[in-house]
Formats: sequence, structure tokens, C-alpha cells
Amino acid sequence: MCNTPIESYGHLPSPPLSPSRHCDRNLEIEPLICNIQEKDIKGEDTLCSPIESTNIISEEDVLRISFMNIIDQGIKINDEIVPYQYYIQKLHKIGNKVINKRTKDALPLRVYETGTENYKEFWVHPMILSLQSFQFFKLFKEIKNNKEEIIEIEVPSLDAFAVVLYYIYTGDNSKILEIGKLDGTLCQGIINNIQSLEVII
Repeated sequence: MCNTPIESYGHLPSPPLSPSRHCDRNLEIEPLICNIQEKDIKGEDTLCSPIESTNIISEEDVLRISFMNIIDQGIKINDEIVPYQYYIQKLHKIGNKVINKRTKDALPLRVYETGTENYKEFWVHPMILSLQSFQFFKLFKEIKNNKEEIIEIEVPSLDAFAVVLYYIYTGDNSKILEIGKLDGTLCQGIINNIQSLEVII
């Protein structure tokens, strides 16, 4: 019995030797006759490949690539590229002062728990959230294009959202670790929210 691909391929028979050119001198081969004429080719439909291209990039893929480029290449501010980590550290330093505060660049966000009508409202800053979460990056791009009045998002755990928001604003994971020791259900909600929102950790 073969267990690995190498063992499997090692037991395949060798290919047959190619026939000698001298063996089949008397073999007659009829020339291939092709009866297709120009009138039989009706248009470019006949010439197209029957296999459609599978390289269609969705709008979400384009956004994801853009998001990853920001992380890899940095953030453009005043025609200068600032390293991503450096800029996030600067945002974390002011995060505790502006979290859930109605500043001039804050927007109201209504957060629903998945599968329920329960929600909470928060004041959020698109720059802070969209640089650290792909789902927020996508949400704020859509809002920018659609000019929506009420910004809404769904998360698996409404109770755990405030802790995730605190982490995004401050970069301080001590609250998450503290809660993890005290409340397993809330800790699981935090993990689910981080995964659902695709938060950069």
C-alpha cells in the first residue's frame, strides 16, 4: 500500500520506449484533409474560447487589496507616505481622549447584534476604525460613495463591541486579557467580533 505521493509515483510503470524510425518505413499515412471553408466560420463567436475567464475581481477584492496596500506601504498624508505602524501608534496615543466622543470628525454608528433587533449607538472616527479593521474600511468606503445618513454594522456580540472598540482606539489589550480571565462568554464575544470585523491585531 502506498501512503505518500512519492511512494505512489515511485510505483508507476515506466513509459514505453519510442518506436524506432526504421521499423515503420512501409506504414502509409494519409494526409489530413480539412473541409472547413471560410463560409463555415460565421463570426468571432466561433473563435472565442468556451471557457470564461475566472479572473474576475470583485469590488470587495479591490477594497481588500487597497486595505492591504495601506498596511504594507504606509498611509499617504499631505503627499508623504507615513509608515503604517508609526501612524497607528500616534492614533492610539489620542484614542483614549476621543473614544465615543462627538468631535468634529466623529460619526454616529449604530451597532446591531447579528440576528436581533438589539443595537447600541457610538460616536466613531472613520480614520481610526478604517485603518485597523477591513470591515470598517469597507463600510466607510461604501458610505463615502452612497452618502448614507445612518451608519450601521452587525457584530456577533453587542456586549463585547465596546471592548473591541476600546482596543481599536487605544491598542491596549490588557482589558481583553482581564475580561478573558473573568468572563468566558464575553471573551468569546470579543474574539468573534475581532474575527468578524477583521481587526488588525
